[in-house]
Amino acid sequence: MTSSTASVPPLSAAVERLPLGPLLLLSLGVFVTVTAESLPAGLMPEMAAELGVDPLRIGLLVSVWAMVVIGTSIPLTRATRRIDRRVVVAVSLGVFALASVATAFSPSYEFAFATRVVAAIAHGVFWAIVIVYASSMLSGAQLGRGLALVTGGGTAATVVGLPLATGLAQLTSWRVSFAAMGIGMLLLAVVVYRRLPRSVVAAVPEAERAPLRNDRSLPPLLAFGLAGLLIGLAQFLAFVYIRPYLSESAGIADGWASALLFVFGAAGMAGVAVAGTLADRFPRTALSATLLVFVAAYAALALFPQVTVVMLVALALWGAGTGAMFPLIQTALMRAASDRLRDLASASIVVLFNVGIAGGSWAGGQLATTYGPTANMAVSAAVVLMATAMTAVGAALAARRAAVPTARRATAEPSAASTSARLSRSVAPPDTL
Repeated sequence: MTSSTASVPPLSAAVERLPLGPLLLLSLGVFVTVTAESLPAGLMPEMAAELGVDPLRIGLLVSVWAMVVIGTSIPLTRATRRIDRRVVVAVSLGVFALASVATAFSPSYEFAFATRVVAAIAHGVFWAIVIVYASSMLSGAQLGRGLALVTGGGTAATVVGLPLATGLAQLTSWRVSFAAMGIGMLLLAVVVYRRLPRSVVAAVPEAERAPLRNDRSLPPLLAFGLAGLLIGLAQFLAFVYIRPYLSESAGIADGWASALLFVFGAAGMAGVAVAGTLADRFPRTALSATLLVFVAAYAALALFPQVTVVMLVALALWGAGTGAMFPLIQTALMRAASDRLRDLASASIVVLFNVGIAGGSWAGGQLATTYGPTANMAVSAAVVLMATAMTAVGAALAARRAAVPTARRATAEPSAASTSARLSRSVAPPDTL
């Protein structure tokens, strides 16, 4: 077993000021890495023409990215678990930056493919560590707001980063976009190393380590992990094929598609803004309630594609749920995980979500080809309903785990426990785990 400097204090911890500076730096890291991850999708025609390949081979750069993250995130997270997390984040950003600059100078498709594999490895490590690192700076009462701020960089990348990078490429060259992202990321890596606090996991003596199977946080983490896989599956069953849905099912002219996707992204930013408050005030139910909003949105899109008002409201709800979902599930994981499993839990949810992305992208194509894109929305609603059930199970198991040590302390020290309970009732938010 390991003991970490990043352990999450109880929700009843005294309210402190959010460490905005460090959190904003980590959020900026999320912003630039997610933008760079999606860049080939936005620059597909330009890259294909200059590298002399079919556009589908440029799309493969995105698919391979997910597969590399799946294969490398957990082993590399375990290999670096004794290293200062500030160093791991800075180095992963630095490697990502150099790989992006190398992509900008690619003489061939094969060279670009190799540089994207290197960038994907760095990205997997960064995402596996960044949530745990941010959690180490936060008290329990701040956890939801802090993680929403950090993960909000990913939503901002979709709404702002990718369109800006695509626009820069259209004005200059796709190589300029990759080079600019790489240089910016390299500067950020230096700032992260110089300005952020150290966070090191301290080893526990071998004799004091308990078997992994005895860790009571394992069952809720498995439930949340399965929910993450199902959410990724549902999201990419539907979102990858949103353009065919808008044109074929909803009858929306192509000229309006970008405006509707902007509505989706703007609603996602609003979802991020409220996610932190929801996670801190209602940690047991916020995630499940948000997923029920997903279910309602997908169901409305499946049942009423031709009713424009319903379709617009459902699209906005879907976007808001997308923005809120990732910080909520990360907060649930960090609260449920023991010190020993926190790094592994963060890496695993990234892997499982990417498994869902890969599966959803493939299955969505089969479904849309056979039954039309409206069917994708209906299946996504059913899949998210299953994910909702899994998050409810995870929350119940986490609450049960939290109750056991509390009961033991109450038996051993009744007067101290009763005093602690009174203090918790006075400052803890409602609906806590």
